[in-house]
Amino acid sequence: MNEKDLTLGGNFSILPAHIRHNKDLTDSEKIMYSEITALSNKNGYCYASNRYLSELYGVSIDTISRRINNLKKK
Repeated sequence: MNEKDLTLGGNFSILPAHIRHNKDLTDSEKIMYSEITALSNKNGYCYASNRYLSELYGVSIDTISRRINNLKKK
């Protein structure tokens, strides 16, 4: 992963209070939410694949899928 990949969505993200303080979300899920908002900055939606996110964070694709699914549920 090069530095260009890390800034594809911009250098900032949004993590609103209702996400930051949500006790039903893990810290990793909160970071995932933040990453998705950063990747949405350019086009208004997140275009990243689960593979890209798994490589970015050094976790399995299944882990990324679980995090995203839990965000959807909550």
